[in-house]
Amino acid sequence: MELNVGSEVQRGWRVLAVAGELDIDTVPVLSARLDADVSGAHAVLDLAHLQFMDSTGLALVLDWHRRLAEAGGQLRIASAQAPVKRLFELADVAEVLSLHASVDEAVSVDAAP
Repeated sequence: MELNVGSEVQRGWRVLAVAGELDIDTVPVLSARLDADVSGAHAVLDLAHLQFMDSTGLALVLDWHRRLAEAGGQLRIASAQAPVKRLFELADVAEVLSLHASVDEAVSVDAAP
């Protein structure tokens, strides 16, 4: 499976739409896109079309969560599907990550950039 990543700005937030499977083979694709597109301290990962994420994908998400928090910003997760939510729960990070039902909700919630 491959990974496709779209990128746009909504209400001042860099939104990356991730589709496919995020695993050891495709993590470099998302990592490169995050490095290239996230120039500020606020970003949203739209996971509505992400069907699978393994531990390497989770590690990348947590690394960017930490990096943006250290920069005074935030990484928000939007529209995570059941298998990805389950991974967040099993890894005990669902409470740490900023999870939102939709991109619209993620870019609208209080502390906008």
